[in-house]
Amino acid sequence: MEKVFRPSQTRSSMVWGLALLAIIDAPLLLLFFFGFQGHPFFIVFLAAILVLIDGLVFSLGFLGKRMRYKLGEDEFTASLGLSKRRIPYLAIREVKIFQTTLLLRLFGASWPGFHYGLYRARGVGRIWVCSTIMRGDFVLIETVDGKKIAISPEEPESFLDEINARKSRFGTSSPSEAQTFETLTRLVYLQVAMVAAAFFVFLGYLLWIYPSLPEIIPVHFDFYWNPNRWAHKSELFIIAGVAAIFPITNTILAFKFGKYGKELIILLGLIFISVIALFFGIMYFTQSII
Repeated sequence: MEKVFRPSQTRSSMVWGLALLAIIDAPLLLLFFFGFQGHPFFIVFLAAILVLIDGLVFSLGFLGKRMRYKLGEDEFTASLGLSKRRIPYLAIREVKIFQTTLLLRLFGASWPGFHYGLYRARGVGRIWVCSTIMRGDFVLIETVDGKKIAISPEEPESFLDEINARKSRFGTSSPSEAQTFETLTRLVYLQVAMVAAAFFVFLGYLLWIYPSLPEIIPVHFDFYWNPNRWAHKSELFIIAGVAAIFPITNTILAFKFGKYGKELIILLGLIFISVIALFFGIMYFTQSII
């Protein structure tokens, strides 16, 4: 049974976030005020920057609120909206509460109440972080291949007891088994990217030929490939919309079931690329008979 832990939330992070936002917004608001009688383009430009900055800040705060730590049947998942970091219990060497401070962000995003990505931390070195705090007691997860992940659940002791209880049912895998899981993860991302690329090639071809097509084109054919329905060429975008369902479905299936083996990942990739190739063939045939 899945159990979900929320990240710790502190009032100070909200205060610091609002203070930093005020510092960033203050000079822009002054420019906006003094330039109010200036050229309308300048005013619109400043307003757009303000909306963009504030929207980005509030979206980071929203992501911090959406952060979750899930303990499933066979794996731990650090979830951040659509982005997820999965670690099977077999790949975990040790889990402990560790006090540290995040010193430098190497890759990712950071704002008071939201820290996500690769960091350098005191006493740990390079570490992957999915946390709402920058210093204090983290739950440190170390995998058998030496990777370290820092999280900040609201109840660290309860989380520690729960993950160790679940981990004890699986034992610990060897470094080679952990490497196999890492390879599968990379293969999933590669397969999703390839299927998406196939769709964008198809979409690019449609956009390329669209201006040269006549207003009325054949959109349906009988068993002998003779056109039996004609319509405005804009209906081709309906076909593109239907084709978009397949890379989306592939992404969901690959991330859901890709961990079960590379054969399944490859099979899904072949199926969905073939379907998109079929849509491409239909588009090419339609253009060729006009």
